[in-house]
Amino acid sequence: MTGKLRIEPEISSVNLVLVGNFNPAIFTPAWFVLHELLPAKAAENASLQIAQGSLTAFSTDWLQLQVTADRFSAGTSQAPYIRLCDLVVAVFKVHLTHSPVNALGINRGVHFQVSDLTARDRIGRALAPVEPWGAWSSALGLTGDQGGMTSLTMSQLDPEGRPPGGRINVTVEPSSQVGQGRLGVYVGINDHYAVNSAGPGAGQQLIGLLENNFTRSLSRSAEIIDHIMSLSEDKLE
Repeated sequence: MTGKLRIEPEISSVNLVLVGNFNPAIFTPAWFVLHELLPAKAAENASLQIAQGSLTAFSTDWLQLQVTADRFSAGTSQAPYIRLCDLVVAVFKVHLTHSPVNALGINRGVHFQVSDLTARDRIGRALAPVEPWGAWSSALGLTGDQGGMTSLTMSQLDPEGRPPGGRINVTVEPSSQVGQGRLGVYVGINDHYAVNSAGPGAGQQLIGLLENNFTRSLSRSAEIIDHIMSLSEDKLE
């Protein structure tokens, strides 16, 4: 599923994270312009938060980038998300082909708002029913006013078709950014890829996995998110 979600998220983002060994100092807006990865205007208008030996962080009109010695993170909250994939692939497949990389995360996050507390509690009760908690469940009440789920993470280990060590982690919790702390729901999906080798070919293997799985990963994330949203609906209506 790649189309519209049943509830329009108020905040929606995609973030690509590579774990390995990097030189943060080179990843300036000017470097991206020099290699024709971003237009010159992007460098002129970029917001440079910090640029020093151990950390570089800047943002453009659509891109947020942060690099440390062991982590490269590029994110966006603006569609089309494929341009984020294209940028990261170009960086490491064309220009930095020998960068040691041993793990990759294709991360999707949304914050959406439900209509009322009853709809919010349907999600929490569906994912984490109180009945299995025995006598204590009565103290949690029939609605979320007295308590209930605050954060839940489900993990799929070693998904088929990828190297061992991969996993898909889905977290659902109240949103701290929308719904005034009451009506907002956050769903975060970490689609994690790893390779056993730390050799020079590991990075290119991961970039290949990114190229081949980016669209599929976002489609799967959309299906999961849409299902979580569906739990807020009253099935009797």
